[in-house]
Amino acid sequence: MTRLTPLLQTIDALRAELEMLKPLKKADEERLWKKFRLEWNYNSNHIEGNTLTYGQTELLLIFGKTTGDHEMREYEEMKAHDVALKLIVQYSSDHSRELTEADVRELNKIILVRPYWGIAQTLDGEATRKLIQPGEYKKEPNSVKLQNGEMFHYASPEETPAKMADLMGWYRSTQEKKELHPLALAAKLHYDFVRIHPFDDSNGRTSRLLMNYVLMRHNYPPVIIKSVDKRNYLNALNKADVGDLDSFIEYVAEQLEWSLKLAIKAANGESVEEENDLYKEINVWKKEVGSLKEVPIKSIAVMADLYQQSLMQLINGFYLNQRDNFDNLFVFNKISFCVDGKLRFETFPTSVDFEALLLDYQLRRVPFFEQGINSWEISYSREILKKLAKENTTITATLKIDFHPIRYDVFNNDILLLSKSYSYKMTESEISRMVNISIKETFESIKSLSSNGIS
Repeated sequence: MTRLTPLLQTIDALRAELEMLKPLKKADEERLWKKFRLEWNYNSNHIEGNTLTYGQTELLLIFGKTTGDHEMREYEEMKAHDVALKLIVQYSSDHSRELTEADVRELNKIILVRPYWGIAQTLDGEATRKLIQPGEYKKEPNSVKLQNGEMFHYASPEETPAKMADLMGWYRSTQEKKELHPLALAAKLHYDFVRIHPFDDSNGRTSRLLMNYVLMRHNYPPVIIKSVDKRNYLNALNKADVGDLDSFIEYVAEQLEWSLKLAIKAANGESVEEENDLYKEINVWKKEVGSLKEVPIKSIAVMADLYQQSLMQLINGFYLNQRDNFDNLFVFNKISFCVDGKLRFETFPTSVDFEALLLDYQLRRVPFFEQGINSWEISYSREILKKLAKENTTITATLKIDFHPIRYDVFNNDILLLSKSYSYKMTESEISRMVNISIKETFESIKSLSSNGIS
């Protein structure tokens, strides 16, 4: 570790300076740990693909509120990681207990929340899926394909239990003998754990929790691996893969230096907020969205394509199923088509489909795909249920499509069924589901009407 000596000396000098400033004032300690807690949760999850922003992370963890359009799992895993983080802080402060394999499995179990089906590949490279069981060692290989196309092999499922037992035994023995600097011990535990990759998911998050357990047990602040620095983090791990573990220890030391300096600032009553944090997040976001395709904007061509690919099938399904299931129950049946609330045509249902009705009324000569149009409304109205022979027995089913600048919404009687960008074409099962919702609601209305009439 000759090359690491100057860096480790710097780390020890900063730690000594921090110790001289302890105990911190309660207010200073609280704002420091709020900063560490948010940075740790946000960055460790963001590295693994969680899309919550720093601000959304703070809103969720500090204020218990959510904002933004994210999958529920992303909110859950952020909150779960926060629980695991607090558990690690608790473990590290209790010097009467040693870290065990059961603790490691419990951390992974907390992070993953519940079992789920994950995307995987067969040995032949075919896409498949596998059940991810939180807190359980892997049952199948989880090797990964590198950017150069080569396969990187972690420990096999058969080797994993023994290797994890050896790793925890090595850690406890080395910890007791004080053979390594705490920083080197923490970094090596992180690396060796990742090299085994014992779980089907969240090995990275678990490894960073373990690394910080070691550091905090030795009165160092936690290391925060910033998501903006993910490339350098992975490069340092790759160097360790080819025998240069010192490069990874050096990388961790540089991040620990940041944490120590931040803690010293807090102890001196200085602000722990970094002026460029916001701008870093903005740049990361720009890079992430830069590779995304631009969403289509409402236009005649876009609306016409959506009509041909999806809307015509939906409208026809609505029309034909309403007609065939219920027309013979009523004295009068009527179909109407409105554009932006204005009636375009109104007629009695016929044996033809809805597209033929459009052709009959020559609506294709009218620019009802024009960009300024905001909604279509297809209503199926019925009057006088034959079995009751009563006046004022009216039922109306309405399918409405709203056209927004970058998305379209589908409603059944004012209930939102679908909201998608113009690039999204409905599947047959989605169309069938929405048609069935309309038919079921009409049927329930008819039954209710009939029941009231009988009484």
